Amino acid sequence: MTTEAQVAPPLEVRLEPGAEGVIRLVAVAPITLKLSLSMEDVRQEGRLYKVKLRGTQKNLPRDATCRVVISAKSLGEPVQSELGAIPMQINGESCTVDLELDTFASGLFGDGKAQFSVIPDFPFVTPCTVSGLMEFNNPLDVTGATPDKVLLGSLLKLTPVFSQKFKEAKLKLSVFHGGAIESGRASDSLAWSIFEWTLEDDDTKEWRVGCAESGGEYLLTYLDKHQDEYSFDLRLEVVQETDGQEVSYLVWEKKKAVSFPKPKLTSFEVGSGSALAKVENIDPGFRLPLELTLWQYGLHQLDPVVRTLLMNPISRPALAQASSSEYFWELVLPSLGMSQVQLFALLRIPKTLSGTDTYVPVSAVMDYDASKFLTFDDDQLWLEPPPKKGTKQSKQKKTPKDLATAIASQELKDTPTRSPHFGSISTGVRDNNLLVSIKLVGDRGYWKAAEPTFSLYDETGQSELAKLTVKPSEQNPRYLEALVPLEDPNLFGKKVRIRGQVTKPDANLWDELVAAPPAFSVSYEGVPRWLDKPTLRFVDLTDATSYVQVRCQVQHVPNGKNGSTLGFRLYERFVGIEKPILLAQVPFRYDVPKGAGGQCDSQGRLVARITDQEVVRKLKGQGKYMLEACVLDKDGKVLSTEVASSFKELDGSPRRIEGTMVWGSKVSEEFRKKVVIICDLLKIKPDDLMACMAFETGGTFSASKQNNAGGRAYGLIQFTPSGTEGLGKTVDELKVMTEIEQLDYVYKYMARCISKKGPLTTRSDIYMAIICPEAVGQPETYTCYSQAGSPRAYGENKGLDWGKKGYITKADATVPVDKYFQDGQLYRL
Repeated sequence: MTTEAQVAPPLEVRLEPGAEGVIRLVAVAPITLKLSLSMEDVRQEGRLYKVKLRGTQKNLPRDATCRVVISAKSLGEPVQSELGAIPMQINGESCTVDLELDTFASGLFGDGKAQFSVIPDFPFVTPCTVSGLMEFNNPLDVTGATPDKVLLGSLLKLTPVFSQKFKEAKLKLSVFHGGAIESGRASDSLAWSIFEWTLEDDDTKEWRVGCAESGGEYLLTYLDKHQDEYSFDLRLEVVQETDGQEVSYLVWEKKKAVSFPKPKLTSFEVGSGSALAKVENIDPGFRLPLELTLWQYGLHQLDPVVRTLLMNPISRPALAQASSSEYFWELVLPSLGMSQVQLFALLRIPKTLSGTDTYVPVSAVMDYDASKFLTFDDDQLWLEPPPKKGTKQSKQKKTPKDLATAIASQELKDTPTRSPHFGSISTGVRDNNLLVSIKLVGDRGYWKAAEPTFSLYDETGQSELAKLTVKPSEQNPRYLEALVPLEDPNLFGKKVRIRGQVTKPDANLWDELVAAPPAFSVSYEGVPRWLDKPTLRFVDLTDATSYVQVRCQVQHVPNGKNGSTLGFRLYERFVGIEKPILLAQVPFRYDVPKGAGGQCDSQGRLVARITDQEVVRKLKGQGKYMLEACVLDKDGKVLSTEVASSFKELDGSPRRIEGTMVWGSKVSEEFRKKVVIICDLLKIKPDDLMACMAFETGGTFSASKQNNAGGRAYGLIQFTPSGTEGLGKTVDELKVMTEIEQLDYVYKYMARCISKKGPLTTRSDIYMAIICPEAVGQPETYTCYSQAGSPRAYGENKGLDWGKKGYITKADATVPVDKYFQDGQLYRL
């Protein structure tokens, strides 16, 4: 007997009237299945789990199979997988199920627990939920990838989390435009960035949000949409090679995992020698490249009745960086028949940010208030023939933002136009010739028809002195160049005017008559006596380093004539020293090579950089410095009689450097201070330098002390004619100096040796710099001179061969210096 509660519910079969068929009833014994899991029955081998489920059953056939559903939470997200056709081992009422789970296929990532459900492949069987959970711990993730809302250019540090269990696995993080995952377009070919790691290569990688890298440069990855906020979907996969092919398994997908607001241009103006653009919604650690160009505009008197503003670029495009970006220029601004000439700047998005050969609209990168800024497109910026009509949308149907290839700074209130006219006229020096450069603004076909001519006139502009022969520049055919020898009697030492005009004022532009460009007249003073005050600015780079750019504008100075060149020199001021100390070891890297125009370009711009990071840090506030622009001869001597040097004092406080030294009481206080300073710059010990100078001068420290043997060697370190080459002074000039003055050349001599031979770390190295530079850095047993190999030098120094060996070692030569060091202790001050 069974109770009422145990009676199965009745089954009812209904047949529609007229239906025919056969109904067979099969009796199925009630099935029961109970399974449990113990962690003792779980074994992990690499990426595989081997699991045994144990329990009891009733009425299942011996050859029964089952499906197993695995449910878990992987890295906080629910996952489910299924195993099919799993044999069940049935022995009487006992039942076991052996499983083999693939960690990747099952999605068992991170630290969690898995629940099993077993469903026998048999009719009318209720799924069996296995009692007991399988614990798993499989670290496999990328941290730092999902910060939610950030700013453009935010630097995300992506750190992989790996498990040693998966030695052959590779993690791959793919970045897609927001919505790609939801729309099913998240394929590798559409990914903007892909980051990959292995167990051996698990370094933290960096991702600038909104950017991808290509050839070491950033590309913006959001240019194809125009909205207020942009987002990126992320997909993390683990890749495993199986049978020679890579198979990917999803770890997680996150829609709109990273989002950022569109940048906004809030201010753009021309300042004092700079163009400044400010952009909001950019991460402080990111510098968005922008392309800036300086333009001039003014009222062009084409017709007394028609008021026309013409604009003309006067600088090449320069890459700047938002949100605080600036660049400097030195330009000649001729009258060009304009009155009220003013400046404005144009901002464009560099082509490198789009990865194409065309400029993208500014609105594709940033928002701006259209009522505050004027916009330009390419047709307005460049005088090219009108493009052929095609199927593209007409300009009339485009918004100003669609056409905004460039945006003008806030100084520009009215939109100027461009028509053929004489652009910038600049003067410089090339190979001892006056170089006149004339820019022709407009279509080249027009200028060919207009036939411009150029002449040299006297100061009054009344008498023509000479016709100028012009030809297109090799660098830019839109520039015409004329050369006039600087020694020409019509030019040298005089004030003249350079004039230009068109001979065919009725020339047509694209088959239409246009107003002829007004003639121009520019003054030039042919006097080689001018060096502008140098300027200095710091440029911060993206790798946390900096360099210092120094520049000067020059006019008609010798460019390489008789070996003379232009150059910069840096000095430091110290407390207690009247004159600044020349920093002889500071290397300047010039934009123009020494042999290609005297380090000054054809427009008279002298530009150099200081890249030594220690010097850059000092210039940012660790002392007081002075910059000099000067003319130097081939030996580094300043030719101040040709062109006076120009100086710029930098802000800061002079350093105070103090210390005692051997022989200190035998010299003046100013001498002691200067020795301490130059030793600090050379990174050597003052005691060691004083010992060397004491020996060389016999303890007199006299700048005129002659070699005891009567040779041509004088002064604190016994300067010789050969040793002074490149110092800018001869022995005769050095020996009549004061000791304080001669210390400058002791410093310069030692600095030159350090640049060639390396640091002077010992007393013997310092003395070797004086007597045998080849021995600097060598062991003490190094042979400086030998009777057999260098008889003359050996003879001049044979008193240093203490054992009469026939050769002099580095240690031999330093013996008397060491004695002077010991004796000098009595006079330490």
